[in-house]
Amino acid sequence: MRPVIGRGWATVDLARAEAELRDGDRIDALEAAVRCSWLGARCRRARVGGQWFVVLEPDTEGRLAAFLARHGEGWAVTWTTDAGEIGGVAPRPGPLGPEVLADGQPRSGPFRLVVATATIEP
Repeated sequence: MRPVIGRGWATVDLARAEAELRDGDRIDALEAAVRCSWLGARCRRARVGGQWFVVLEPDTEGRLAAFLARHGEGWAVTWTTDAGEIGGVAPRPGPLGPEVLADGQPRSGPFRLVVATATIEP
């Protein structure tokens, strides 16, 4: 099993989700992060208990929008570290560093993204 370095929550309203997380004292603040082009989403993130927590809102009619249409708001993505899976696919920038969509992902999620191990902590 590859180490999980982050988990992502899909929402239709990034500002509302962030306010709810702060009001519930679950998170102090989320910082801006690089968008996730694999899922078609803008992102905000926070470090929680040694892992990254990322809130994603679709900004295209991509994978995340399809996830929300089928499943509603909720856990949509897990990020793991590279275990030789970044072979033939060019990594794209992502909220936790250069990433690729793991092989065999369901079309409507949930998804697993693999972050290149050469990534220095973002």
